[in-house]
Amino acid sequence: MGSINEAPIDLKLPFIDFSNPHLKPGTPHWDSLKSQVREALENYGCFEASFDRVPSKLRSDVFDSLEELFDLPLATKQRSSVVPNAFHQGYLGQHPLYPFFESFGLEDPTLLEVIQNFSNTLWPQGGNPSFSKNIHSLSEMVSELDLTVMTMVLESFGLEKYMDEHMSFASYHLRVMKYEAVDSQATLDPKLVLRVHTDKGLITILCQNEVEGLEFETKKGEWVKYTPTSPSSFVVLAGDSLHTWLNGRVHYPYHRVRLCGNDKPRYSFGLFTTPKDESTVKAPEELIDEQHPLLFKPFVYKQYLDVAFTQTGRKEAAPLRAFYGL
Repeated sequence: MGSINEAPIDLKLPFIDFSNPHLKPGTPHWDSLKSQVREALENYGCFEASFDRVPSKLRSDVFDSLEELFDLPLATKQRSSVVPNAFHQGYLGQHPLYPFFESFGLEDPTLLEVIQNFSNTLWPQGGNPSFSKNIHSLSEMVSELDLTVMTMVLESFGLEKYMDEHMSFASYHLRVMKYEAVDSQATLDPKLVLRVHTDKGLITILCQNEVEGLEFETKKGEWVKYTPTSPSSFVVLAGDSLHTWLNGRVHYPYHRVRLCGNDKPRYSFGLFTTPKDESTVKAPEELIDEQHPLLFKPFVYKQYLDVAFTQTGRKEAAPLRAFYGL
């Protein structure tokens, strides 16, 4: 892993356009994008996806809703943390190691009642209907992109028969994030506001407001700053569980958030596809042979999380290393 203070190089992430409304499995265009997805995940573990199924106004409305959410009083925000020791739910913030960062987590955000219940907890006088509508709408649309990407991944490795298993195996988790504005004089001294890490699940899809700062490390140990090519862009990246399930066939990238001087907070919306807690992550037999021996013993996802969130696991940028003692 490269140095935390290493400046990013001038390199663009692979760009893949999913905006064709007639994109369907079995067509030449589908097969072309499928090859691009596999190549990007093998070489970078991530790519930029253009997906204009999401209207620009909805993206704008979502970030307005996030500003309203994070402007709530601290005591109100903490009311969302109703499940003790839950990894994915409720409010996270006021941490001495991450003074510029706070976030909320929600399970099953594609279910409107989940968003409404969350809204009713924070706005007890009838909830916040516009917040619920915006967050649910974007979650549903981004889940369509996730399903397209995952279908392409399975097809490209000849694993189509596992699609039904994947649908019963995976769940959606939403995390919305705020990074406080950094002193505008600090342009030459970027602040690391979210530490170097890998994601623990299968696929993550992110979008952000106009404040940049997300960076990825390449296989060569060089950092790349993500600068969106299109206002309809999302970032798609592979997590530890996808790397493990595909027996190391795709890269799982280190990433971080560093902010230089900016006058506005950075807001980010992330839909995480993760195995269900009780699911076992195990490489299919089709991906194991003499040239590709089994790299990782199967694990129950909840047990992996238990290790990842221990003091030792938190110190590791890649929790897989702590889990397997690498």
